[in-house]
Amino acid sequence: MPYRVLILDDDRHVSESLAMQLDDEGFMTSQAHSAEDALRLLEDEPCDIVIVDLRLPGMNGIDFINAASRGWGKLRFIIYTGSPEFHIPNSMNSMESVSEALFLKPLSDYATLISEIRNMLD
Repeated sequence: MPYRVLILDDDRHVSESLAMQLDDEGFMTSQAHSAEDALRLLEDEPCDIVIVDLRLPGMNGIDFINAASRGWGKLRFIIYTGSPEFHIPNSMNSMESVSEALFLKPLSDYATLISEIRNMLD
């Protein structure tokens, strides 16, 4: 059974492009364009990993990760941001559910992201 990946990004073009790449690699993808929508989606469609944008309308990506971690303990997260100055907060460095790798937009190396997804789920 393929792994399920939720892509959380308010930019539809970014999330659709990423979904197409992951679909081609055999993952099952879903998309949400706000953290609140992603939390509702997780209630109906369990996922294995979420690729999280940080700057979102309403709840931001960090708050989403904290909320989703409480509700879905086995869920994994990869941060995907357009903010090159962003650093993963110390409180998240100890969370094994959050990838230490930080991916910056625009993503040009899909192979590295796909490898990180597989490493986190194996």
